[in-house]
Parts: sequence; structure tokens; C-alpha cells
Amino acid sequence: MNNFSPGLFGRSFGEVTMDYIHGIGRFIAPIFHIIALIIIILVIIQGGKKARIFTIYFIINYLWLFIFVGLYISFLLFQKMGITFLFFWGPVPFLLFYILLNWINELKSPKNNLDFNNIPLYRFVVLPVILFGFWYPAYIWNFGFTFSYKDLLFSSFGLMPCPTTMVALGLLTLKYPDVNKRLFYSLTLFSVMVGSAQIAIKYVPDYPLAFLGYYSLFLIILDRINKNKKSSA
Repeated sequence: MNNFSPGLFGRSFGEVTMDYIHGIGRFIAPIFHIIALIIIILVIIQGGKKARIFTIYFIINYLWLFIFVGLYISFLLFQKMGITFLFFWGPVPFLLFYILLNWINELKSPKNNLDFNNIPLYRFVVLPVILFGFWYPAYIWNFGFTFSYKDLLFSSFGLMPCPTTMVALGLLTLKYPDVNKRLFYSLTLFSVMVGSAQIAIKYVPDYPLAFLGYYSLFLIILDRINKNKKSSA
């Protein structure tokens, strides 16, 4: 069997993640959804007063993602595919660890402005991505989405990095550039790399992740251009 086959990786990854999501994920998914929703609502209402708890939540979430998805799922993929799993999955643990470090740095030295008042209307183009990431309806290959209200509590948000990053980066994109730049860059890097890979294998649920990554990258480039113009003026 060709261990470099994208089909083999897709089957192996599907088996591993389904066991995870329908196993321990059934018990912890509602916890991630409920706590995240409460914190996001509090941040929207009270702004910077809840910035610290917002950061702590995502530190815990990305710590879980790094340990379970980045490390444990890597081990399970290695068991199924051998060392060739790195060809498809190799960067993911490093990207998650980099994101985690930047969340921790944000806790030590806060830079995120979470006052969501007076946001330009065009910035809300990411709102559907945020909502989709939180809901993240189940998707079956060659069939499509199976929309269910149960996914508002039991979807892969919090369990898997793609929907979680749609929410985290989407919220920060509303306020960019008034955010922690390194954290924003790390989330954008993950979104562009992983989102592009998901487009390549035609995994439709993560197309919004790629869109968000490209949009965030556009904002970064635009911000750099504006800074260069100001410095040269």
C-alpha cells in the first residue's frame, strides 16, 4: 500500500478523529461550547473587562488542542501510517504550539483590545465564519453537510483546531490591528496553511478557514503598507 496516498491519510485521519469526537469528545464538547459562548457574550457586553478570562479560556482550549490533537493524534496517525504521516500532518503540532505560546504571552502582556463597539461594517464580513466555526455542522464525504441543532453543543468546536481557529481569529480580525500582532500572525499562519491544504483535498467545511486566513493576511499586508507610507511621509 502507498503510504504517501492522500486517500490513506484521509481514511486514517477520519477514523482517528471520529473515534475522538464520538468518544471523549461527546463529554467535553458541550463544556467548550457553553463556556466559550458565555465568555464571548460577556466580552461583547463588557469589552476589555473580560479580556483576561477570554485569554485564559483560549489558553486552555489550545493547550488541549496541542496535547490531544497535536501530539496524541499524531501518535495514532504514526501507528496507522508510519513516518509518512508527517508529510500530511507534520506542521500541525508546531503551529498549535506556536499559537499556544502566543496566547500565553498575551496573558502575560495583554495587547488585545476587545471593545467591539464602533467596528466598521465591512469588518463583519467574517461574522458568518465565526458562526460557522462555532456550529461546524457535520460533513459526510460525497454527501454533504448534515445540519443539526445538536452541533451547537456537540460539534468539533473546541475539539479540533480548524473550527476553534475560525472563532478565535474571526473575533480578533474584527479589531485588527488593535490586537496582539504575534498571536494574530500565528492564527493567520495556521489558517492559511491548513485552510489551503483542506481546499487542496476538497474538504468543504474548512473552506471558511482558508477564506479567513486569506482575509487576515490581506489585513496584515494592508497594515504594513499603511505603516510604510506613514514612515516615509
